[in-house]
Amino acid sequence: MAVLKALTGWKRGGAAALALGLAATFGSPALGQPSALETAVKATYLYKLAPFVTWPSGALAEGAPFAICVVGSDPFGAVLDRAVAGQAVGSHPIVVRRLGRADPAAACPMMYLGGSRAQPVKDALRALKGLPVLTVTDGPGAAGVVDFAVVDGRVRLRIDDQAAAEGGLVISSKLLSLALSVRPRGAGANP
Repeated sequence: MAVLKALTGWKRGGAAALALGLAATFGSPALGQPSALETAVKATYLYKLAPFVTWPSGALAEGAPFAICVVGSDPFGAVLDRAVAGQAVGSHPIVVRRLGRADPAAACPMMYLGGSRAQPVKDALRALKGLPVLTVTDGPGAAGVVDFAVVDGRVRLRIDDQAAAEGGLVISSKLLSLALSVRPRGAGANP
């Protein structure tokens, strides 16, 4: 089984770094929009989640970049591009791609589903169901394998380990232990 391995430093300090990220607090955003700090923390989470996930053999071609695809609405803009600059998942340099729709053939091991009028999040999740794609969502409505939630001014994670298993993904127990909530494997089909 091919494993996307984290950089050596991330293996040792990854859980601590994620825990520090969980502690980030935010001012109250105007008109319900996320603050710049909240957006930056979520952008950082996107690439820092990857070392805590194992993809099935063949999910990422040898020498291929690790693509984080932002589907639909993009709350990150250049913040995500700056966050991933020079970063890698094992030997795979991280790249950011922006897509109008969730395309199962897009070679994206991770997709942030912002949703759009053309393809709501629920439809995107349905299109990716059972594929080795770490889906990340943000807020109310349909939730991906990882769902961002802001609780008491902190970015937290909800994890659907059952959905991860359906896609052949294995999430590290370290990441699971940091989650606000976890839907365990064996919990049945995702609605």
